[in-house]
Amino acid sequence: MRETIIFNVFIVIKDGIHRYYLLKVERRGFNVYCFLPHLGMHYSLHESGEAYFRPEGKAGKPGEEPPVVLLNGEAGRPIYKGFMRKSLHELGSACGICTAVYPIGSLSHDFPKFNRSAGECFVIDTDSFPRGTNSVKVEVWAVPASNRASFEFNRPNIPANLLYKKVAQDDLQIWMYAEPF
Repeated sequence: MRETIIFNVFIVIKDGIHRYYLLKVERRGFNVYCFLPHLGMHYSLHESGEAYFRPEGKAGKPGEEPPVVLLNGEAGRPIYKGFMRKSLHELGSACGICTAVYPIGSLSHDFPKFNRSAGECFVIDTDSFPRGTNSVKVEVWAVPASNRASFEFNRPNIPANLLYKKVAQDDLQIWMYAEPF
């Protein structure tokens, strides 16, 4: 039986009047999935603590993949085709789920335009970046409502316009933030 999707959040970057699709974060129960458009793979962190990169078979032609670096959020014990991490079900402190790094010098060439009227979007505006910014790092975190301070300790002083908090009915919240560099 397939779990009910609790939420989808699209992460897009705004450059002038255009928006470009970077990432979709989906939560189903205590499973979190990070989908990158046209990459042909996604990252999953499951309630069990198993985390892995999984091919989807939807990749574009070789050489046409978006220029992105996708990293596991936290280290774990290696297991067959993945890692075993702590479970999101009874999270005591904030933990990084995954990190993606994107070059932003040629957004219109490297990433698909985002023209959907999707429900929830975390819009990163390039106008808020310092002059000369070449890349943006996007991190997805699991944050327990009962210990938000653990995120703020690890990632202090994030400007409000570069932080998106998805609050759920249970203790598990998913926070996303962008950092220009």
